[in-house]
Amino acid sequence: MKYYLKLIRPINLILTALTQLLFILSASRINHSFLHFDWSNIRFQESITTMLAFLFVAAGGYVINDVFDIETDNINRPEKQIIDKHISPKSAKIYYAVLTSLAIISGFLTGVGMGILSIALAILLYFYSSDLKGEMLQGNLLISMIAGMVVYVSSRGVFNVQNTYFAEYASMAFSITMARELIKDIEDIEGDKAQEYETYPILKGVRATKLLAAIFLIITLFIAVVLNFQTTALLFQIYISCFIIAPIIYFLYLVYNAKEKIQFKKISNWLKLTMFIGLFSSLFC
Repeated sequence: MKYYLKLIRPINLILTALTQLLFILSASRINHSFLHFDWSNIRFQESITTMLAFLFVAAGGYVINDVFDIETDNINRPEKQIIDKHISPKSAKIYYAVLTSLAIISGFLTGVGMGILSIALAILLYFYSSDLKGEMLQGNLLISMIAGMVVYVSSRGVFNVQNTYFAEYASMAFSITMARELIKDIEDIEGDKAQEYETYPILKGVRATKLLAAIFLIITLFIAVVLNFQTTALLFQIYISCFIIAPIIYFLYLVYNAKEKIQFKKISNWLKLTMFIGLFSSLFC
């Protein structure tokens, strides 16, 4: 049972759920207060079903990705490989089908639009796992788009959006995820070559990939600075400066100097943590 749980990346799913909950609460604050919420503004049923739809579709995406990645994971991260070692590919595919079905059901319980979106995301994640992640940038763009969408669709859980920059935060989630995806491609270059993938670092080289990742980090930095100037809330300005702007500047330095696989892995992990911590700034704006 524990391997089925590990397969769906429970920490990642918890972070996804917390992100959506955070923005639902942030959009329902009263008069820019930190912990004073208008509970009548929250669509509780839609909040729950929207969250479940995203969690199940993401969980299914993780499973099918590992099904297609058996050979690659055997090279890149053999110590973490689950499918073919602890769970058979056939059982994993059944698990994927169940999770995806639950995602679609949850989506349609939210509404027709969310149901269609759940189907679309499930299809895109399947083709990401089977083909797109081995292409130059298509897979990176898809994953980054979904990261931004996690933030943006949280607005389905409220009646009126108040005091929250959904579009700006969704854009930051997209750009920082794009940078992280490129860094991960550098980290996984050995296994990707063995699979004959055509990822950006394989086709364009590590130096060009580092440059592109830096560009997306600069875009994230630019959005954060703009947000900083759009509000007069001192607590928000301090938070975003300390937990988004300063770390991004430091990561640019790390990316420039990174050469070894372990260095890229650390940058990838820190970018993930920074994105999540940075999202909490929405409670202060």
